Amino acid sequence: MELLFDYRMSIGFDGMASRHAFTLRFVPMDTLRQRIGRCVWAVDPSAPLSSSVDSEGNTVLSGTVQRPHSRFSACVSGEVSTVSADSDSPVPEHSADPLDAMMYRHFTPKTEPGPVIRFIAGGLDGRSVETAMDAMHAVHDSIRYVKGSTSPQTTAEEAVSAGEGVCQDYAQAMASVCILAGLPARYVVGYTVGEGESHAWTEVLVDGMWYGFDPTADRTVGSSHIKVSHGRDFDDCRINRGVFVGAAISGQTVNVTVTEARP
Repeated sequence: MELLFDYRMSIGFDGMASRHAFTLRFVPMDTLRQRIGRCVWAVDPSAPLSSSVDSEGNTVLSGTVQRPHSRFSACVSGEVSTVSADSDSPVPEHSADPLDAMMYRHFTPKTEPGPVIRFIAGGLDGRSVETAMDAMHAVHDSIRYVKGSTSPQTTAEEAVSAGEGVCQDYAQAMASVCILAGLPARYVVGYTVGEGESHAWTEVLVDGMWYGFDPTADRTVGSSHIKVSHGRDFDDCRINRGVFVGAAISGQTVNVTVTEARP
């Protein structure tokens, strides 16, 4: 499938900010499931941007706006070709790096399991794609999607215990459950058709390959998903980080559009 994507983020300040150093992780990556075609990005106020790859393999754009400004915006758009996939049959996203199994078998403060997640994982058996599917179904059934019910600081255990959350909570909870079951797992950020915002899901390592699972939608990652980054949890994949002087953030808006390209 050919997809067109457009991500736009705008931050307002309560005064004039300056010396605004920022990093952006919002450029999609090539994987076995997707190939990136045209891709362009920009920031306003304009600033020279440098591109690098972090330790996770994610593209990072960095820059600094020196002059005073009351608003900062960033956008990226382009085309992605994705592989069609059945909702019950995951397709490989990456072949595993030799260190992946070691790196992604450990919990973080956000994925550290408590009694509820341990109870969910206790019903899983085996280290297979089917086990990951069972984990996805169990997490989906344990959390009700309620926008605004959690924050970036919410842990997986807190979300599952409350029974409410958003995509980041589903993704972190599934990673926690899978690690408990003996399957290395990681958090993914991307874009998907119909979402309107960035989306999060989980990748699980099985037999040397990473497979994507979307516990929010209770389906495997397929042709409508565009992967941007991966890491151990939400903090590793923050799209925007910045430091500045002279003001405080007064608000932020994000708009994401993903559509199928017309012939």
